[in-house]
Amino acid sequence: MNFASHDYLALSSHPTILAAATEAMSRWGVHGAAPAPRQGTALPLTILEERLSEFLSCRDTIIFPTGWAAGYGAVRTLTREEDHVVIDAAAAPCLHEGAVNATRNIHRVPNCSLDATTRILTRIRERDPRCGIMVVTEAFFPLEATIPDLTALLRACRQHEATLLVSIANDFGAIGEDGEGFAGAPGLAGEIDLLVGSFSRIFASNGGFVAAREGGIGLALRTFCGPLASSCALSPIQAAIAGAALDIVRSPEGRERRIRLMQNVARLRDGLAARAFRVLGQAGPSVPVWLGDTADARLMTRAVLAGGGLIDLVEPPDVPKGEARWCLYPMAGHGEALIDTMIEAAHAARETTGVMPPPPCPFEPRNDGDPD
Repeated sequence: MNFASHDYLALSSHPTILAAATEAMSRWGVHGAAPAPRQGTALPLTILEERLSEFLSCRDTIIFPTGWAAGYGAVRTLTREEDHVVIDAAAAPCLHEGAVNATRNIHRVPNCSLDATTRILTRIRERDPRCGIMVVTEAFFPLEATIPDLTALLRACRQHEATLLVSIANDFGAIGEDGEGFAGAPGLAGEIDLLVGSFSRIFASNGGFVAAREGGIGLALRTFCGPLASSCALSPIQAAIAGAALDIVRSPEGRERRIRLMQNVARLRDGLAARAFRVLGQAGPSVPVWLGDTADARLMTRAVLAGGGLIDLVEPPDVPKGEARWCLYPMAGHGEALIDTMIEAAHAARETTGVMPPPPCPFEPRNDGDPD
C-alpha cells in the first residue's frame, strides 16, 4: 500500500512516458554534460520551456535541474540585500533558505494569513516607499492541506508594489480542468509575477522551473543564478519525459486521472475522519493526518509499516513540536479497495498501539509569528 509516492497521476510507468525516454536516449544521449547557460541545454529542454510558458501564460520559463534549486534560486537571486521578503511560515524550506541567504529583512507570517501579510506590507511601505518587496507563498501547502486566497494576495501585492512568488509544486498538473493548478484559476493566469514548480510530483521526472510574467526575469536568472549556472542542466531524457507528461496532463486522459485522484482523496479523507482521525485542511493532492506526540506517531507508523503500508511520517523540526503527522499521498491508480485497506491499517495501528484519538479541537496552522 504505497501512500508515500508523489507520483499523483501515476505516470511514472505510463507507456507514453517510457517511449519518450527511450526515444530521447537514442537521439540525444543520457546527459546534458554542462550547466544550462553553458551549452548544457538540449532541444527537448528548450521546447519544454516554451511549452510551459504558453501553458502558464508567462513571458519566460527557466528550467532547473531540481525543484529545490528553482525555489531557492528564484528567491536568492531576485532579492537584494536591502529588499524585504514576506514569506508564509509553512512555505517550503528551499524558499525560506533562499530568503535567509538573500536579506536580513524577512517577515514570516502565519500560514495563509492574508491579514498578517497585508499589515506587514503596509508597515514596510510606510517605512520605505521605494524598497523592493517579495511576497512568497504556495498554492497548496501539503503538510497543512491549506490553500491561500491568491486573488486577494495578488491584489494586496499590486496595491503595495510588491512582487508575488507562488510555488505551484504541489498542485500544478493535479488540480483544475486542464491541470493548471490553483494559480491558473480565472483572473490569475498570467497575472502572478513568479511561479515556481517541480516535475517530481506529476511529471515523472526530476527538475523544476521558474515561470516569469516579465521577460527580463529569465535573463537575470540565466545570468546570475548560482544553482542554475553551477549545476548540470536537466538531462534530455528527463526533459522529454516531462514534456510527454505535460501532453498527458493536458489530454482527456489527464482530466480523467485528476478526477480519479480527487475521488481517492475524498474517500481517504472521509474514511479516516469516520475512524476518528483528525484530517487537516481541505481536499488536495496530499492528505495530512494529525497525530500529535512524536513517540506515539512513531509507534503508529511502525504498526502501519508492519501491516504493509508505506507512509510518510512528518515530525519536528519539519512541523512544530507536538504536531507530528502522516502526510498521505493517494494516487490516481489506487483502487477503492486499496484506499479502504489503508484506512483499516491506520485504524488497526491505533488499536494495536493503544494511542488515543486526538481531542476534537480545531487544528491551528503553523504560526511562527511576525518578528517585527
